[in-house]
Amino acid sequence: MPDLVRVSAVLPEGPVKELRERAAAKGDNLTQGLKTAISTKLFLENEIADGGKVLIKRKDGSTVEVNLP
Repeated sequence: MPDLVRVSAVLPEGPVKELRERAAAKGDNLTQGLKTAISTKLFLENEIADGGKVLIKRKDGSTVEVNLP
């Protein structure tokens, strides 16, 4: 098991509520939802840093590039 570090953060209520709801829909808790969100963001940033692009293919068939903040 990897080393764990306890963190504390003050976050806006809206995104936390949405993250909690999405995690619960998958049977996860908020901590797991945060881990997933962080690892996803880091993965995408690493791919972009390596010259990749993040593309979303919409259900209408159109493709849009995602620009991360």
